[in-house]
Amino acid sequence: MPDFLWNLLQYGFASYLGIRVLKFLFIICKSILVHFITPKHDLEYLKDSWTVITGGTDGIGRAYIEELCKERGLRKFYLIGRNINKLNNTKKELVEQYGCEVMLHVHDFEKDDLSNLPKDLSTLDIGILINCAGIAPHIIGTLTELPEGLASTILRVNLLSAVKMTEIVLPNMVKKKQGIIVNISSMTGWRPLPYLSSYPASKAALSFFSDSLSDEYRGTGVRVQCLIPMLVATKVASYEAEEANNIFVVTPENFAKQAVRIIGTHWEITTGCVQHDVQVAFGTLFSFWFFKVLFVPVVMLGVHKHRVASYQAKNSGKDK
Repeated sequence: MPDFLWNLLQYGFASYLGIRVLKFLFIICKSILVHFITPKHDLEYLKDSWTVITGGTDGIGRAYIEELCKERGLRKFYLIGRNINKLNNTKKELVEQYGCEVMLHVHDFEKDDLSNLPKDLSTLDIGILINCAGIAPHIIGTLTELPEGLASTILRVNLLSAVKMTEIVLPNMVKKKQGIIVNISSMTGWRPLPYLSSYPASKAALSFFSDSLSDEYRGTGVRVQCLIPMLVATKVASYEAEEANNIFVVTPENFAKQAVRIIGTHWEITTGCVQHDVQVAFGTLFSFWFFKVLFVPVVMLGVHKHRVASYQAKNSGKDK
């Protein structure tokens, strides 16, 4: 090989590594800025308004409410979910522990018509909307291996629920010139992910939707934030709470504590927690091609597929 060509290859490889290392360092520095330097956004002006949340009886949504109560002093919640027993239990806990005022509405985003969402959402004084409702495939496999209609149902619950809720709530926020919308997406939406397909697609679309809204309404007093976490120990991710080590898999409580700290700040697209920032930073050291070649067959179709199947088999009899 001619010397000039060899030198060119060396230069190209060194440049490639240099760019990835710089990206790694940028993400780490940004994480420090987001979570340790940026001051909290004062929510005092929203304490007399309602906080509306979908998917708030389990996982991230439930932990997020708890953190808003404990650390930010919010006391008015409007919970929308599909299980009246879980809604009532959550209401009881919030009332007894924090003296909250809680309204409930039963709505199943999988089956119920979106036009049946409560009409008062468009007229209530809503300060914060948290779109946390979501489902994921219960098996790792191709589209035709999933139950018929599951892929479109995932898109309906994960994406259309958030879009519809935003359509209802946003106009009044704009009119009042204040409000916060938080959408819970996922890092799986970073790139197309085989054998999950519809789930990352729904999360990617939600991230794009949120990012666009944050630009459209910048300067209006309405703030739109999208959280894109990696693994959190929830039933959507098919993880038990005891499996969380708060390094690779974080508990909902740990995630919510960090995510609520940055609610309303100008960090509009963020993982929500330091551990996930670090994981993303290390992920940038490798190309997506490398990720697909090794991760998908070895981890996705190996360890993760069997672990999800085991989780679902163990929890199949539990109430959804």
